[in-house]
Amino acid sequence: MTQSKKSKPSAKLKMSEMILKMAEDFLAVGDSIAERQNRLNAACTAWNLACGSPLVRRQKLAQYRESYLRFNPGTSLTNLASILKDMELLLEPKIQLFPDDERQIVDARVVKNGNKFRIEVASATLH
Repeated sequence: MTQSKKSKPSAKLKMSEMILKMAEDFLAVGDSIAERQNRLNAACTAWNLACGSPLVRRQKLAQYRESYLRFNPGTSLTNLASILKDMELLLEPKIQLFPDDERQIVDARVVKNGNKFRIEVASATLH
């Protein structure tokens, strides 16, 4: 697969390392694999949303909001606001740390390794 000029993978870092760097504190919360998986899914969604212009990001975030409400109809407006704030806070480190990397995350998993957790991430260049 060839890389476009605009989509430069960050030098020598695995995608899992970049996600950890982008969202380490956010991902550290949760005792169970399910809790951590939900947080990893959110961080990966934020990564994917952050790939694109500010206008595209706003559009994708609005689509994310609508989709979230559709699949979670019982979500209160307070909880939704908190979820969207988390997403916005996750966008910034990706943009700051890896502005030129536009690979999309297509799969991510939390794997328990003894008493610790690690993540596995698969990405693709969609350009």
